[in-house]
Amino acid sequence: MARKIAPALFYLLGKDALPARFQVVGFSRRDWSDDDLRAHVTEILLERQPDADPEAVERFCHLFTYQRGSFEDESAYVRALARLSEIDAEWGMCTNKLYYLAVPPEHYETIFRNIAASGLAKTCSDAEGWTRVLVEKPFGNDAKTSQALDELLASLFREEQIYRIDHYLAKEMLQGILNFRFDNNLFEMSWDRSAIERIDISLLETIGVEKRGRFYDGVGALRDVGQNHLLQMLALVTMDQPESLDPNAIRAARARLLESLLLLTAEDVARDTYRAAYRGYREIEGVAPDSDTETYFKLRTVLDGRRWAGVPVTMEGGKRIGTAPRKEIVVTFRQPPQCMCSLGQPHNDKVIFTLEPTEMIEIHFWAKAPGFEDSAEERTFDFFLYEKAEKAQYVEEYAKLLLDAIRGDQTLFVSTDEVRAMWRFVDPIVCAWRENRVQLEAYEANTDEAPRVAAERLASGVPQRGELGIVGLGKMGRSIARNALDHGWTVVGYNRTVSVAEGMAGEGLLPARTLAEFVAELRPPRVVWLMVPAGKPVDAMLFGLDGRDGLADLLEPGDIVIDGGNSFYKDALERSSRLAERGVGFLDAGTSGGPSGARHGACLMIGGDRALFEQVEPLIADLALPGGYRFFDDVGAGHFVKMVHNGIEYGMMQAIAEGFEVMHRSPYEFDLEQVADLYQHGSVIESRLMGWLADSFRLYGRELGDVSGIVGRTGEGEWTVRVAEEFGVDARVLADALRFRVESEHGPTFVGQILTAMRHQFGGHAVLSPSDEQTSRNPAGGAGPA
Repeated sequence: MARKIAPALFYLLGKDALPARFQVVGFSRRDWSDDDLRAHVTEILLERQPDADPEAVERFCHLFTYQRGSFEDESAYVRALARLSEIDAEWGMCTNKLYYLAVPPEHYETIFRNIAASGLAKTCSDAEGWTRVLVEKPFGNDAKTSQALDELLASLFREEQIYRIDHYLAKEMLQGILNFRFDNNLFEMSWDRSAIERIDISLLETIGVEKRGRFYDGVGALRDVGQNHLLQMLALVTMDQPESLDPNAIRAARARLLESLLLLTAEDVARDTYRAAYRGYREIEGVAPDSDTETYFKLRTVLDGRRWAGVPVTMEGGKRIGTAPRKEIVVTFRQPPQCMCSLGQPHNDKVIFTLEPTEMIEIHFWAKAPGFEDSAEERTFDFFLYEKAEKAQYVEEYAKLLLDAIRGDQTLFVSTDEVRAMWRFVDPIVCAWRENRVQLEAYEANTDEAPRVAAERLASGVPQRGELGIVGLGKMGRSIARNALDHGWTVVGYNRTVSVAEGMAGEGLLPARTLAEFVAELRPPRVVWLMVPAGKPVDAMLFGLDGRDGLADLLEPGDIVIDGGNSFYKDALERSSRLAERGVGFLDAGTSGGPSGARHGACLMIGGDRALFEQVEPLIADLALPGGYRFFDDVGAGHFVKMVHNGIEYGMMQAIAEGFEVMHRSPYEFDLEQVADLYQHGSVIESRLMGWLADSFRLYGRELGDVSGIVGRTGEGEWTVRVAEEFGVDARVLADALRFRVESEHGPTFVGQILTAMRHQFGGHAVLSPSDEQTSRNPAGGAGPA
């Protein structure tokens, strides 16, 4: 009341922001009169604002009246209702009522129940006389007590009456983050995992626990600032743009981000968190002599979801740290993919949102240094929200919160979904600390010892990405392996031709000579990416052949197999069922983009069980292009989407090839490379296929002389046509495209050459010269091409 509410209301009065009719009724057990309360408020204001206008202070203090009563005394609430009814009668209207609980959380239940039972929470009607309650953090001590508090509130009040305060949301800087992101197009288009390397959030204070020992010792730094302030800061800097400016839409966007956070296991907590207390903390009044409460912590995790999966985050908070407060969010961008690096070493751009010691936004980038030499230097754009050092802590934040509560705007108040998600993330950490998975350490007050030691302990800077096993190191498998290695995954590889795996050892891959050795190298729960040809090779690798063990015989319950090849979707259903009998999970992953996509970012279509998918989503996000993956419920759905994709691909390629043969036969001497390149710039048939065709003409000339007119095919085009017939779909374009490829074996054409050229560009498929076609049609043994 003294630090926040009275000064904030006085601030609003000075800004002429309070309602024309406004009164504060104080409720406490003290034996006071109205004049006693007014004298107390006067003392508060003069102590904090000695230069305040005495007339303004006197006018403000006359807004206060007093009602005596204890929290447990039901009759006191009835008397309070009578007092408020007198004000209604005096003003000749049904007044709005805002109840602010400036009390320790252990009194919440008693007060809430008495407010509801006495009729204080009732409104005059739906049209006038609202009542609202303001609740300060902490919202419970864990998920269980938080849920109990929520259930209590829900039984007594409607959600639109409940205003849960996290005053950090009212800080100008945090409000400004959403404007910085969503009112501009400067960064938001690349504000995701494709461009951002890491996010680091700090709330480091020089003040200590002081007179809050009894309260703080039951809470600690993590629950004091981590469960609320830090997670809200993370939500604001990473949430998706809300559907509208409506408060419910904004709160829902924050909640969705918080609900997507990956939970830390006990092993994660042991590896990725640090906690300590400053020396002298246990001597503070109210703190237990053997206290195990942290006054500083640091944790690291990775984000999840399509936009952020795999991006590392660190959060730290603490008291008695350093000589000046440091409260900031640092967003670090990835190094440019083709860095000029005039400094001779790579560098990272940053956006820094600083709350203290000054409220400002800084953009750190690199530019040419003045002078004759070709060198770069770091530059900074900055924008100060406040340049006045005398800004009073809490006053403007609480003024904003109180005014929004009066206006009925819940944007800056925490929803029940957010509270639930925040405890869901924090509870496993608190539980592991109680089990002493992370030993409490000590640090010297008012030094940087704790952050320095924490940084050393968490020296790798990012959580371990994890391990991935890849079976099948052909063109696609090798590219997947290299992509995963680039993203920091430990990759174990197996190929039937052992030398292929061993040849990648210099790139960081761990080669295995046998499947048994392959499985043994991976720690459970294992993730195995299968990249072998569709059909029997997949079954042989999974379930064995000729008495040899397959992966299913070697894996353990909880392991996951991802079939990344072009398998038929019905085969995925059978394989999933057989693996499930052994407790092994299965996902089907349609992979598009060819070897280049697999290497630098594929388009991935995932089917299976959603819970399994969420376990491997960071891996999927690392292997895919930004925005280049989707999950589809049910086994086989990913391979089905990929199957149809390939059928469509057949039809599109056929249309392009036929159109270019028309131009090829025309009386005009078209430069077909130039035509394809032109179509690739703004036309409605612009596509990657058209770009690959332009590359083909550039490589092989207008006549495509070294390219075969016999068009290879995989099974997926045929499967699509067959499934279309099964479903009664008239897929004549796809059927004709497939028929052309079959007939090309006996009558090569220029259309076939175009198709082969495009297949080579995106898939690395073989290109045969016309002189090889007869051999291809009738190879030794008499079998036709696949």
